[in-house]
Amino acid sequence: MGILNRLFGGGTKLSLSLDATQAPAGGVLSGTLTLESGKKDRTLTALKVRLLYLLVRSSDDSPLPEVKTELLIDHTLAEGETLPSKSSRDYEFTFQLPADLDPSGDGVSYKVMAVADIPKVADPKAEATLTIVEGSRSTRRVMSLDSVYARWPDLRSDDEEALVEALREVMLACYDEDERTALQVLEPILAKHIRNGSAEVRTQALDAWSNLLDDCARKEHIAFLRELVAEAGGDADFRREVITAAAKFADEGALPLIKELAKSSDAEIRQEVADQLRFAAADQFRGKLKVLKSMMDDPAPGVRAAVFGAFSDFREDKKLMNMVAERADTDSSDLVQAACISTLALIHYEGLADLQRATYQKHLTNPSQLVRKEIASNLNSFAEEDVASVRGLAQRLLQDEDPEVRRATAWQFVNLSEFPALAPLGKAAAANDPVPTVRRDALYGLNSMLPIGELAAFYRQRLAADQTSEAAWGVLSGLRDHTDTPEGQALLHELARSQHSDVASSAREALSG
Repeated sequence: MGILNRLFGGGTKLSLSLDATQAPAGGVLSGTLTLESGKKDRTLTALKVRLLYLLVRSSDDSPLPEVKTELLIDHTLAEGETLPSKSSRDYEFTFQLPADLDPSGDGVSYKVMAVADIPKVADPKAEATLTIVEGSRSTRRVMSLDSVYARWPDLRSDDEEALVEALREVMLACYDEDERTALQVLEPILAKHIRNGSAEVRTQALDAWSNLLDDCARKEHIAFLRELVAEAGGDADFRREVITAAAKFADEGALPLIKELAKSSDAEIRQEVADQLRFAAADQFRGKLKVLKSMMDDPAPGVRAAVFGAFSDFREDKKLMNMVAERADTDSSDLVQAACISTLALIHYEGLADLQRATYQKHLTNPSQLVRKEIASNLNSFAEEDVASVRGLAQRLLQDEDPEVRRATAWQFVNLSEFPALAPLGKAAAANDPVPTVRRDALYGLNSMLPIGELAAFYRQRLAADQTSEAAWGVLSGLRDHTDTPEGQALLHELARSQHSDVASSAREALSG
């Protein structure tokens, strides 16, 4: 701090920390000043933070360079405060940057400077360089901080529950690309919550932050993620959000971090990497498939299952899909087998209908309920012209010894509207299955397969023959898409008088809605 301050400053010290050392024009400059007092009580006359623009360029008319400076921000954070001896205090600041700033480089630079005016001591100072970068989106649509806080006032709330809810709403807003553009101003604010918030606040802020920066993350954001990986510790929720953010940013520079996490000694971390490469990362980017293939023989079944599930992003790769089908036959874990069954869904679009058909048929006798239920859950993934295959699979599954397999099949009829020829199978399950919950789900599933007139007639028949609450609930559920039809209205009025009071109450609600 200089010889004068060492001699006369009495130990006063000022330090400056920026939340982000890079920012786009129109973005936010934020950070923290930390003022440490010395051996005696002092008075802080003023604490200021400034942003200075500097332009240094050579001139053809002079051997000396052209130097231009402009004070962009000059703000007093505090004044007239008492500084107790040997104390330390933080002063946070947040400013919105002008939208017309030139990017750093080519002689342009920016300095953030802070100074504390303290009588009788050499004024402590601190400074940092701020880099202004080209934004990946136009900054003309970026909201002002005042507008953001007007929309979500609880972003400044001291109430943790209110703050978390506001952060959740920001996260949801960022799924809209235009909103994501407009809210870029919040990036350093969210970063500050990630650094300083409670466990719940940090986790929700990280979720919002990764959504906000999806497709525009920069090197400093990747570096920040590396810090967060080290800090996650045993907080599983926070760690999950860190991995999710890394997957979102994988094609923007975070792939090396993903590769490191994929080799973690912790199976939960490896599984989360595979899951988020499937659900959070871009469908296909350079290096994604290679990382997944490196994990396909992981010793943990949950990790392998997540990997084979993630291969669904590459269904056009015929060699890979054949390998998935082979693994369904050979892997010792039913978790992996079920994941393979799921990944093979819809491959008829890639000219691989025979492979799906053969694999599903083979695994109808798989000893694992989980695998057979997965086949049932994907009956709707076949092409319309493959109705014969779907009929054969559905018939066998509706005869399965396990009621949960039959129930999953019965419920799946709701997604088979393109296969109306299979309605007799659904009717038979609704009428004849020995388990009430299977009959209930079959009644519901039929609602998308039959025209309302035929559906209402069948429902009345079943209500007369099967007076269980499960049958009544199945009919009520099946009518929810037909409440605006005369047939549906009439049947709802009958259900409103049901002997089952909960069904009657729900039917009345459906009529009033």
